[in-house]
Amino acid sequence: MKISTKTGDKGKTKLVFLREVSKASQRVCAYGALDDCSATIGLARAFADDPLKKKLLKIQESLVFLMTELATAKEDFYKLSEKNMRVLSGGDLSELESQIDEYERDGTLFKGWTHSGETPLQAALDMARARCRNAEREIVKLSETEGLARDFPIVYVNRLSDLLYLMAQSAAGAK
Repeated sequence: MKISTKTGDKGKTKLVFLREVSKASQRVCAYGALDDCSATIGLARAFADDPLKKKLLKIQESLVFLMTELATAKEDFYKLSEKNMRVLSGGDLSELESQIDEYERDGTLFKGWTHSGETPLQAALDMARARCRNAEREIVKLSETEGLARDFPIVYVNRLSDLLYLMAQSAAGAK
């Protein structure tokens, strides 16, 4: 696949299944914000040790599927299953919720807002959480303007931001 096609030189891009849209469309903003989040999770992963490193990689892998869903026009959503393309499901959400429960059982709870920077890992996880919340706002805006094929992306990203908060607190040593 050629990367430099020059088709974007006029401010247009193609979604999954080749619908052309403006690079400034809300759909592109939504999956672009999620890409920002994933990249920042990658930064955090660079500071992490196992098993956190593996958990963060799994989240990044899941975000690829969520970005694919967001990069698919609502009316083309059914084609993802026709082409056997993976779509996140309740099991993926349950996995995030299970990790949230694990952090909370270990005593990592919300005790008020803190400042980033206790450790490089905590700072990167806090950046990832902030990018995740931004992605959530962009996805909600997409839902309100063009609509989503399903509400799952909003729920998943909301849960992910909760998990990233707890990971950051744990990395800072907060209990």
